[in-house]
Amino acid sequence: MTGSKKFAIHTTNRDRGAAAVLAMMFLVIFSSLAAAMAIVSQGNLTTADSSLKINRSLAAAETGMRFMIYRLNQVTQGDATAGTAGIKIREGEIDAALADTLWTDARTQLRDLLAADFQYQQGNPPYEVGTTLIVQDIPVGPGQPQFGATFEPHPLANEDYDNAIYSRSPYSDMDPPVSNLAPLDSRWIRITVTAGDGPVGSRIFRSVSIDFQIEKKIRFAVLSKSRIMIGRNVMIDGPVGSTFLETNLENGHPIQMESDFRLLDPALDADLDLFRNTLVTNDTDGDNRINLASSAEISGMTDPAQFDYDQNGYIDGYDFFMAHFDANADLQVSLVELDPTTTDVNRQQLLKLIDNFGIPSRQGYGDGVIDEYDRYAKIRGEVYITADKQGWEDGAADPDGPGGVAGAYQDYFEGSVHPDFGEDALTFNADTDSVHQFEPSDFNVSSFRAMASNDFAAQAGASSSTVTEQVPFGAAYPYEYYDRPVYENKTFDNVLIPKGTNALFRNCTFVGVTYIDTDVDNIDSNFNYAGMQEADGTLKHPGRTAWVQGVELSDTKPVANNIRFDDCTFNGSIVTQSPNEYTHVRNKLSFTGTTRFILESPLTSDEIKLFRRSTLLAPHFSVEMGTFIAPEDSLETVELSGTIVTGLLDMRGQVKIVGTLLTTFEPVSNTGPVLGDTSPQFNTTLGYFSKASGDLESEIPGSGLGVIQVRYDPTLPLPDGILGNIDITPSLATYREGGL
Repeated sequence: MTGSKKFAIHTTNRDRGAAAVLAMMFLVIFSSLAAAMAIVSQGNLTTADSSLKINRSLAAAETGMRFMIYRLNQVTQGDATAGTAGIKIREGEIDAALADTLWTDARTQLRDLLAADFQYQQGNPPYEVGTTLIVQDIPVGPGQPQFGATFEPHPLANEDYDNAIYSRSPYSDMDPPVSNLAPLDSRWIRITVTAGDGPVGSRIFRSVSIDFQIEKKIRFAVLSKSRIMIGRNVMIDGPVGSTFLETNLENGHPIQMESDFRLLDPALDADLDLFRNTLVTNDTDGDNRINLASSAEISGMTDPAQFDYDQNGYIDGYDFFMAHFDANADLQVSLVELDPTTTDVNRQQLLKLIDNFGIPSRQGYGDGVIDEYDRYAKIRGEVYITADKQGWEDGAADPDGPGGVAGAYQDYFEGSVHPDFGEDALTFNADTDSVHQFEPSDFNVSSFRAMASNDFAAQAGASSSTVTEQVPFGAAYPYEYYDRPVYENKTFDNVLIPKGTNALFRNCTFVGVTYIDTDVDNIDSNFNYAGMQEADGTLKHPGRTAWVQGVELSDTKPVANNIRFDDCTFNGSIVTQSPNEYTHVRNKLSFTGTTRFILESPLTSDEIKLFRRSTLLAPHFSVEMGTFIAPEDSLETVELSGTIVTGLLDMRGQVKIVGTLLTTFEPVSNTGPVLGDTSPQFNTTLGYFSKASGDLESEIPGSGLGVIQVRYDPTLPLPDGILGNIDITPSLATYREGGL
């Protein structure tokens, strides 16, 4: 074709095979990419498989730790279904030598208990190597990872206690801090649980470990067999437990608690009434607060956040108190705002109560105002009640009397309860493991009696006078009168006060053990009443006699001890014989005026440590502390430390306890000293209540309500002589994870 051009590929010998080379290059590239993708995919699968095995192993190890804690509790606390009786001791403080013995017992029982689980195991039974217990091959479930555990007491072989991990709490808080020079001793057990997942040869292991302490504690601020009455101007830091069951009776409230903000102002009372009605319908966890984060608790409320005055996420009585008295809206209530006339003693004491509660080193302590730093709570801790909620509301809480339309327990249980994270505020139907109680036979005070070796008559000399007093002293409704010998300005050292002394000690000093004797055979139902007299000295129950040690007595005062201490100082501990029955008229201790408990020279350091564990150990004795009539008197004060044991206790006025308050008497209608259906009249009373509330000894005073503080101190060991279970307690702050 003329004028046309043709395009063609012209090949030469040099161009031949170029396409094949290019094809091979692409083939190599694509093959490499395919291989790389395969490697990456296989790596991802391997990584995912390893990650899954790690997570499954760690979860299995944590499951194993919880299982071991459960089994340990069965061994130490006892469990009939597991066939364990528990491990009980009378020693209050566990040292390394005693811990060795206790761990031997616990280790043996734990080994046998785990061996009984052998139907769930695939490997060898538990075995011991020296003092170490080793458990192997427990599967979490069919086809699931297996775990094993080692229980090894400290000090651990080849452990570096100077390692940085021991420079943190709780190790650094110990006395002395943990180091190679002061390692953890055999009171501490390290439990390491290791779990593995995967086939043999490619199994991946993870482990968790926690240090556990062998100890003996009563983990309550207040623990009572009777009903507990917590009045206004009373705050408690620590768990509270009551096993009172007769909620069908009038005033049969297991725990009766009044708001600290009641009766300050009628308008505030009206707000608190409306708030209480909301709690009855909306409070789901029994903490007497409305949780703004809970849809159930704010149900039906319009803009509930407006009532959260302190903006902490909860609405409680404290919010209404602050909103009422915080005149300048600075989230603080000063004394000027609370008591502008400077004449209301009760308001002044309320500020003192809240502002000076807790550890003195805390921020805001004693700064003169009530604010967020004071972290107000009526009870800071859990509340355990063995009675059931419905029985309470059908009975004592029924406003028309037991048997009518059910009432609301919140009408008799006011004030916020702040448990720790993860704890329940209020537990009804609490089991005996949660609220363990003590019998008089659980107390052996023989070691204290042996210390009280000095003769009372030689130290007391002649009494200065005799005085007739009502019992309780200063009560609005006394039930007995005593003719007391009076001992004034005396000093007693490790003394035994004989039964039948029934004295008034005024401005006396007691050093060491003050042991108060009584006859333990006081189970006759007339023991309280034989010899009971009126104000004029005539017999209140003529003709009533009581049998004691096989002898019929017309008057039981000579075989018991009813003593009042006024303005006395105790450099040591008061300990009583433990009678078989609670007889509050005959066996009673009353503390009035300024009662000082000090622990100082001439006591030795070992004696100070001993007495700090309990400044008052009076099982099955009635104890009255403080004043019925002068709660505003700065001289009417009492301070106690350690485990305070009484039959029942009435605290009024200005009282502070750092430790545990434990009462031993269980009132049951028509049993022992209880005549008829009157058991709610036998109370553990903190603060002032009216006669209508069931406190038959006092009325609310006209000036002030005092200041009562009870603060549980977990660092204080128990006194010797209390028969109780040991614990092997995990210190969760010591938790660590690791590999094989």
